[in-house]
Amino acid sequence: MISVYELSLALQNEKRTGELLSLPKDFYKNLQNSYPEAQDSNEHSSLVKLSEGLKKRRIQKLLIYLAYGKTLPKPIPEEEEDLYIQIKNIIDKTAPEAKPIKMKISKKIPTVITPSGSSIGPFEQDETVYLTNITDIKFIVDNKIGEIAES
Repeated sequence: MISVYELSLALQNEKRTGELLSLPKDFYKNLQNSYPEAQDSNEHSSLVKLSEGLKKRRIQKLLIYLAYGKTLPKPIPEEEEDLYIQIKNIIDKTAPEAKPIKMKISKKIPTVITPSGSSIGPFEQDETVYLTNITDIKFIVDNKIGEIAES
């Protein structure tokens, strides 16, 4: 259960920074459980008002993160992570087709979900693959899973 005080503090913290702050994965589920537990109608209306303000502020920041290709903080509520991935997938579908980039995989890896929400792999060591998603390519290079190969 989340109290009015805790929710008010979370909103104040969000207002103080341009960064999206970490919240527990089950934050919104716990918030929903707090509504029936409210002692009176004033507490209930305060919870509703504060939660709407917090949601709006966090959605704005989420959209900014998408616009600038920033990775989300961890942990983040499941609902926000799902929204981020859905919008990113829509943006990626409407983006012009990128030229595939040839990559040489340096380690055997299973199928993984990248920060962009894409699924890549499985790959064998020394396998050559062609990828178009710049975020996935950066993920592979940054994590030393592979490198860009000469075309």
